Amino acid sequence: MNRKQIVTLQMIGIIILAAGLVILCIHLATSGSFEHETEVQTAEETKPVEEAKAEEAADVEAAAEEEQLPGSSDEQPEVSEEQPEESEDPDGPRSYTFSFAGDCTIGSLIEWQGTEPRDFQSVVGTDYAYPLSHVHDIFSADDLTMVNLEGTFTTSYNAIQKPYRFRADPAYVQVLTEGSVEAVSASNNHAGDFQEEGVRQTLDTLTSAGVLYARAGTPLIHELDGGLKIGVVSYNTVENWEGEYAWRTAVQNDIQACKNAGCDLILGFMHWGTVEYLKEPEAWEVAFAHDMVSWGCDMIVGGHAHILQRMEYFNDVPIFYSMGNFCYGGHLNPDDKDSVIVQAEFTRDPETGEVTRSGLSVIPCLVSSRTDTNDYCPTPCEEGSVDYQRILERLQWAG
Repeated sequence: MNRKQIVTLQMIGIIILAAGLVILCIHLATSGSFEHETEVQTAEETKPVEEAKAEEAADVEAAAEEEQLPGSSDEQPEVSEEQPEESEDPDGPRSYTFSFAGDCTIGSLIEWQGTEPRDFQSVVGTDYAYPLSHVHDIFSADDLTMVNLEGTFTTSYNAIQKPYRFRADPAYVQVLTEGSVEAVSASNNHAGDFQEEGVRQTLDTLTSAGVLYARAGTPLIHELDGGLKIGVVSYNTVENWEGEYAWRTAVQNDIQACKNAGCDLILGFMHWGTVEYLKEPEAWEVAFAHDMVSWGCDMIVGGHAHILQRMEYFNDVPIFYSMGNFCYGGHLNPDDKDSVIVQAEFTRDPETGEVTRSGLSVIPCLVSSRTDTNDYCPTPCEEGSVDYQRILERLQWAG
């Protein structure tokens, strides 16, 4: 082979090699572009799916957190150290608090009305909430408040002949309702000051105002929320104390009427005594109170003496012989202003029906918030004060 042929073959080889390199480069370039394009398309196509999954997972987690599903989050649920308040078992034992206070003359002597600028109506006017404003919070917090209504709500002037006759316009019943007094004893020696007309109008006024009452021959029988049925026996022995057999029988019959009505608790609210301002209850009162306990009374409170007398327990039944005056319009400035609120708590077991006394306390008070006059606004004494201690000593308090 001559030189020319050799050169020709070399040229052909170079051309073939160059062509191969060109083809290889084109192939590599084409392949890389395709793979990149595929990767881009795949990412763009899968991105909505991944986002959807992420959003779905976020929604599930949020829902789990909202519903507080266990295991929905890596975080452990927060544990509160505060314990839930215990709720009273609606079917379990229930306690009831009763408040009692003494003689309330909501009004004044008929002779004072219109002439005496310091009498009850002149001081109170139409501010019916004022007289019991200092004890309202106490009375409104209990289940039943009961006082002795020593007077009448009447428009009558047909008074009987006696030294002291008390009256107030029927509008003054709002002193009781505004003061959260739910019941009264209507048996006392001033209930009939304006004869039968005054009695009837007083009782009608109380009924219209929603105030319960007890009187001789008509014990108060009332069922409270929660099912406790109470009976309150009230009697006035002052004007017929010599007829002992008659009123002994009447009281015993009223107690039996409460039993027959299925009362869970029987209370006595008595107006008794033959002489006012005695420091000690009379012997016959003590004996009579003990009989009332044996007949079925679970607690006894009383009045008429217009001053505080001692209390005692008889067969574990508390007896308060005289709680003294309370909201008292019968005197412009009584020398003895000591008074008391008696509070008793009774608990009833709904399964057995058994009622037990679960608490007893007294709140020493003065009949006026002032010492120089009667402003007809009974006021609790400051605990530990001289007045407070004196009243406890007078009661011979044995709580």
